[in-house]
Amino acid sequence: MLSTKEVAIGSSMARIFVIGIIPNFLIQAFALDPTVVGYNETWGPVISTLNVITGFALLFVFALTTKLFGDDNNPYVRITGTIAFVTQCIFVQDAFAGPLASNSDNAFLTTNQVLQTTGTNGPVWALFLGIFTITVLRSSKVDLLPSWGVIAGYGAAILVMTNGLGSAFGLIPDAANLIILILGGVILYPATVWALGVSFRASLNTAE
Repeated sequence: MLSTKEVAIGSSMARIFVIGIIPNFLIQAFALDPTVVGYNETWGPVISTLNVITGFALLFVFALTTKLFGDDNNPYVRITGTIAFVTQCIFVQDAFAGPLASNSDNAFLTTNQVLQTTGTNGPVWALFLGIFTITVLRSSKVDLLPSWGVIAGYGAAILVMTNGLGSAFGLIPDAANLIILILGGVILYPATVWALGVSFRASLNTAE
């Protein structure tokens, strides 16, 4: 079970992740010119900073979710949680690749080429994220999650994995892939993380 301090940290980090997703999405949806593809000198550093903040918060959520749901009877959660945590670490490490390349006078690759290169781990990240989410939802402690969180979790896991694999193998048209990404990554997965924050607090009541 989680300690009172861990519950407080996990709940806060879950909220930080969800709140950070909102401006990130709004910038990309309304501030960026959809006809211009590539790194934006004005908003790129802001998006990168938000990615670091949300990615850092998600690492806490992953670690505490693994501890709470991965008891001795559920090695699947512990193992997939560890994999998801390490993959997330790698994913966050590339968050400042755009600003770094943009501000380098002797860059070997263009900023867009660097972003395309660092983005190649996205499909595997999405696959592991989905698998970890499903193992949590199938654990014996799933009752700690609100019912809407369970529904959002399954939807998010399926859509995030679909987006990852679809992007990797070109199986889904770009327009459809964008819809899947928004529904899964901007709506359902943040709802799942918020529900995990609820489960952290619920674990205290169960322990009493």
